[in-house]
Amino acid sequence: MYRKLFSFLTTLGLLLILCLLVFCSRPQISGFDSEEIDTSRDPIQRSTTSYDPIVIETKEGDYTLTPMAEYQLAGKVVSKETYSYGWESEISPLDLAIAWGSLAEPEHEKYISFSQRNRWYFYEYKPGSPFDHSYIISHSSNNHIIPATENISHALRTIRKNDKVVLEGFLVNVKGTYKGGEVYWNTSFTRKDTGNGSCELIYVTKARIGSDVYE
Repeated sequence: MYRKLFSFLTTLGLLLILCLLVFCSRPQISGFDSEEIDTSRDPIQRSTTSYDPIVIETKEGDYTLTPMAEYQLAGKVVSKETYSYGWESEISPLDLAIAWGSLAEPEHEKYISFSQRNRWYFYEYKPGSPFDHSYIISHSSNNHIIPATENISHALRTIRKNDKVVLEGFLVNVKGTYKGGEVYWNTSFTRKDTGNGSCELIYVTKARIGSDVYE
C-alpha cells in the first residue's frame, strides 16, 4: 500500500514539475493587432548611432551588441532552424528564413523550396518559376535572431512555416569573448548580397506572430 502511495505521489510530483516547465516556457501575449500583416513591402531600415551598446553575459562568454540600424521586417516564414551548439547559439538560438513581396504569395509556393543548415539558408526554384535568382535573393533573407527578452524567445520558438510575422528591433554587430577567446559576428546591411556575411543579425525587441504581439 505504502509503495503504491509513494509511486503515485512521485508520479504526481513529476507531472506537476512538467506542467510548471511547460507553463514557464509559454509566451505571454503583450497585445493584439487585428490588421492584416503586409508582406508585400520591403524591410524598413534606418541608420542610427543614438543607441547605447547592449551587453549580454552568459556562463561561457560576454557579448557586446552595437546597434547599427533600426530595422523592421514583415513577411512569411519559409523555414526555421534552432541551434544549441557553438558560441553563436548562446545569444541567437534560432534562424528564420523570411520572404516578402510576391515571393510570399501562397500561389507561388509550388515553384520554390527553402531549407536551412549550419546558419545558412538555401533555395531551389523549379522550371516555370516566375522568379529568377535576383528576385529571390532581394526578397528573402536568413535572419539570425537575438531575442531581447525570454518572452520573445519563447514566442519565436512557436513559429511555424508559413506564419506571417513582423520583427522589430536593430541590426547589430557583435563582439565578445567566449571561453577566453575573442569572437565577432557582423550583420548584413543590404538585401541584395549573397554568401558568407549576407545574413541579417537582428536584436528583436518586439515580435508579432499573426495578430499576437510579444515584447
